[in-house]
Amino acid sequence: MAGTRGGRPSQPLSVGTRVRWQECEWEVVAWQGPQVTLVPREDGQAPRAVSYRWLVCGEDFAVLDTGRAPAADGAVLGGWEGHQGREGEAALWQARMVEIDTGLAPGRSEHARGFGPETTLAQRCAAMSARLAADGIRCSAHTLADKRRKWKAAGENPVVLLRGPRDRRPGGFTDPRCLAAMQEVVTRRARESDVTIELIREEVEDLLRSRYGAEFDDPAAAAALLPSRSTFYLRMQESGLANVLARPARARAALASTPPLPHGGREAVLRPGQVTQADTTPLRIWARGDDGEPVSTEMTVLIDVASHSMCALMITPSHAGDAGSGRAGRATRGLDLTLMLAQAFAPWPVMPGWDPLSAAAASSLPFGALKAADERFTNATAARPVIRPELIVYDQGSPYVSEHFTSVCDRLRIARRPARKKTPADKPLAEHFFITLAHRFSQYVTHGWQGRSHKKRGRGIDRMPLYTIAELQQMAQEWVALEYQQTPDAGLRDPFRPGIVLSPNDMYAVQIARSGYRPVPLSPAQNRFFLLPRWVTPGKSGFMINHRTYQPTRPDAGHYREILLRGGSKLPGRADKWECRFNPYRPERVWLYDHTANTWVTCDFRLRHLLGDPWTADMWQEHAEQHQAAGGSERDEEAIALALAQRGRRRRSGQPPPKRTGTQPPFQGLELETEQPSQDPYAGLEEFDLSTLRPRPALPISPMAPPSVSAPAGRAAGADTDGEHEGGQAPHPLAALFAGADDTGSPPNTPAAGTPAEAYEVVEAELLDDLDSGADDDDSYEDGEDVIDVWEVHAPGGIQP
Repeated sequence: MAGTRGGRPSQPLSVGTRVRWQECEWEVVAWQGPQVTLVPREDGQAPRAVSYRWLVCGEDFAVLDTGRAPAADGAVLGGWEGHQGREGEAALWQARMVEIDTGLAPGRSEHARGFGPETTLAQRCAAMSARLAADGIRCSAHTLADKRRKWKAAGENPVVLLRGPRDRRPGGFTDPRCLAAMQEVVTRRARESDVTIELIREEVEDLLRSRYGAEFDDPAAAAALLPSRSTFYLRMQESGLANVLARPARARAALASTPPLPHGGREAVLRPGQVTQADTTPLRIWARGDDGEPVSTEMTVLIDVASHSMCALMITPSHAGDAGSGRAGRATRGLDLTLMLAQAFAPWPVMPGWDPLSAAAASSLPFGALKAADERFTNATAARPVIRPELIVYDQGSPYVSEHFTSVCDRLRIARRPARKKTPADKPLAEHFFITLAHRFSQYVTHGWQGRSHKKRGRGIDRMPLYTIAELQQMAQEWVALEYQQTPDAGLRDPFRPGIVLSPNDMYAVQIARSGYRPVPLSPAQNRFFLLPRWVTPGKSGFMINHRTYQPTRPDAGHYREILLRGGSKLPGRADKWECRFNPYRPERVWLYDHTANTWVTCDFRLRHLLGDPWTADMWQEHAEQHQAAGGSERDEEAIALALAQRGRRRRSGQPPPKRTGTQPPFQGLELETEQPSQDPYAGLEEFDLSTLRPRPALPISPMAPPSVSAPAGRAAGADTDGEHEGGQAPHPLAALFAGADDTGSPPNTPAAGTPAEAYEVVEAELLDDLDSGADDDDSYEDGEDVIDVWEVHAPGGIQP
């Protein structure tokens, strides 16, 4: 009786299998998805449809009889590869195994001698061995018995009877330590002039003696560790090291730089972000530079291997250096890679003017599930999945091996694998994406696209109005969300639906349902570690970065004072220096890191108020070099800041530039959220009903007049106001503005209904000096026959003489 191991049947479970379950015997008659239909072998039980997991996890479950021949091994069934042309040999061995198993050869009705019905299996194997020996084939009876056993286990597949190529042991019986020493010596000699194998053998012997000198005292051990001269030459030929020595010096150096990592093989990638590939290439699109002149561009991409999704991309300016003018070269830097890496951890927003179909809500992404799991997904999120990279395969360019990019990857726990030099097959998806980009995206960039070659380049490219790098970045992101992520790829197939071609978004939806999604939002404080580090020494007047003085902001002044009181940072090898992070694309603000409290101190450039236009560290360095060439000092930050500010003013006030080169802000990289979000003062308030809003009483026109007061309820509407008041005095022309005052001009005893009490406060005003002396001048004011000498201000009464 066959049992189960770990809740799984030890024998295959298929239609016709007889099993024991719940103290009864059943027969499997049908499969439907995860359910198995069982028919009882005995009367008194009804057919049952149970779950396969429930069935095999039963305590008394056991497979009694499979009901069919043993299934052949998958590797054996596919073993005809490498055996083409050997069908006759396989048929001959098939007939021999059938005769051993049954006693009758195929196509014969009589038993041969030694294969009769009275013979045993061992006797038939011995008879077959004697027959093969007569034909000149050496094969013992035990070997034939083993072949028959293997043949029956493979479902009587004759492929297992054929002798395959013998796997040779790498290096033969030579000690692996000697083989490693040979590789090490050849690698060391790769960048030097060519040498002979004899010299390599001498250096290998010296290296082995220095490491394993005790073994060379024993002649037998020394002979086992270092092979003979002829064997050494043979191992050099078999390992390919002899061919390496025969190559040119440049080829040897390229091979020596190959990292000792597995490359070229297919990896089992099952979830998004498990393996990603990054690469940088010229974009062949001209853009408008900081100075308004055309500049070449480069694109860096990070693509996921499992779903072929675009994790992040970045376009940067690129130009060669000019020794004559002193212009420094420009290319993709380590900071650009870290800013691009930050894209992979956050959704892309849908920018104004994008196609509505580029939104994630209108794509095949599981938008509802992603929105429920990550609050950053909104209706304004682009149709590009958020994938956290776990492993990055990159080329060996200087930005990828920089200390800054390495430290950021280590902080984010991202593994890295360098690709071999001049081996694009190590990162094929990134290389193929650039071809797709040239065919499908660059055709939409009508201004600046140089074509794939000079033969295909259009006319008048240099006279067209060019896009800025920021505009090209948004165009590329829209194309990725709208077309690339939603276009079916022949290399993407669902194993459960192999006939359907999927797009990167479709493949991501299939994989994320199996692996799950966990958001990894980075706070502004964590984003600051993406910026460049500098170690500075804080002082009373601040600290300097590239001859620019930075001082703490008012809210962080107390924290900065505490750092000064502590003295140095007490970090190993840093003495009194503290870590500071800054963005060269936006150098007006930096952040000083306090490792003792894990907090940041925000510091601003001392002359930030002089620079109203956007500026970068490259622009500052350019003006600093110009100021230094004119006889100034690069430490004179005031003069450099004024020159940088005048640049923007001249650009705005000068003659309008040509249509091709408009005034645009400089390239400032990608946006990175490093500032703490401001608190909404109206957050948490209930919605206000505007219909309940009532207007406030209007204030008087004159600044010296008291607030207006509602008319007394006792005065009838339309009362005669043209007559004279008691005492024969005519009303003041502005008396209607101060209704509610009595005849004496004193304020009422009780405020009018609905009027706040503060409306009766006396308004302080500055009166003219020497009002009494003004009555004797010729410019005295007259009202009829009366001359007003003194003005008295009453509240809320009128103006009386």
